[in-house]
Amino acid sequence: MNDFVSDCLLYNDFSDGKKEEEVVSLIREGIALSDNLNARVNFPKKVVANAKGVEKFVRKEGKEVKAHYKDIQKDLYEGYDKLFDKLSSLVK
Repeated sequence: MNDFVSDCLLYNDFSDGKKEEEVVSLIREGIALSDNLNARVNFPKKVVANAKGVEKFVRKEGKEVKAHYKDIQKDLYEGYDKLFDKLSSLVK
C-alpha cells in the first residue's frame, strides 16, 4: 500500500496536480482494498446456518484456512495490479 500511495503522490507532484481528483480516488480505492484484506486476514470466517436457519459467523479450520489465505493473496496481487494499471493509464 505504501508504494502505491507514494507512486500516486509522486505522479501528482510531477503533473502539477492536473489530475488530483483521479489520484485521490485511486488512493481511496487502495485504502479500501487494504482495509478489506486486513479484515479478512485477521478473522478467517464463514457463515453457517443452524437448524432454525439463523446464520452466524464461525472461524474456518483446517484446509479452509489455507484456501482462505490463498484467496487473500490472489486478491492482493490482482487488486494492486489493477490499481497500478489505473495509475499508469493516468500517466499516458
